[in-house]
Amino acid sequence: MPILQEHVERYLNELRPQRAPVMAEMEELAARDGVPIVHWETGRLLAAICRAMDPVVLEVGTAIGYSTLHMAEQLQLGRVVTLERDTARADQARDFFARAGVADRVELVEGDARETIPALEGPFDLLFVDATKTAYRDYIELAEPKLRARALLVVDNLLMGGDVAAPPGAPTTWPDESLASARALNSELVGGRGWVGCVLAVGDGIGVAARV
Repeated sequence: MPILQEHVERYLNELRPQRAPVMAEMEELAARDGVPIVHWETGRLLAAICRAMDPVVLEVGTAIGYSTLHMAEQLQLGRVVTLERDTARADQARDFFARAGVADRVELVEGDARETIPALEGPFDLLFVDATKTAYRDYIELAEPKLRARALLVVDNLLMGGDVAAPPGAPTTWPDESLASARALNSELVGGRGWVGCVLAVGDGIGVAARV
């Protein structure tokens, strides 16, 4: 469900440029097979951040590598360490990275991120979280010691199609546990408890924050 009014959503969709063949193929696969990927605007925001910062990125949740590709395309000296627990998805992502010419900028680590994050070396300049929603807090807490002092945090799906703003008892498409997790993290990022952040109506809602 879009979180913007229909005419605004349509306008933004019409602004999108034509995608390179590999990225277009990823979008088609995601639509056909129901693979969760970030909205194009979210990917583009990540791309702009990576273009400006040229960071070392820790991404939690690769899927087929769509957001990874947005970031990796803009890196020069930076790189992306991306974590994925589904072996089949990881294999698809590796194939896409190779065909898009970014494999040398991406390290894909397989396994549950709650188990793989502690073994990573870092330090990381950008943390992007887009995996199991109820585990967002776990991922961030595990990754924090490996972030630079002025690292940037970006978190996807924090508005959940607008469901986070639904009144009590209203029907929602997201599970209650996921909604509770998103609401708690939104309050933390915006409320200044350890972070200087905001939640933006981009894609499915993204949090952008820096540590205090």
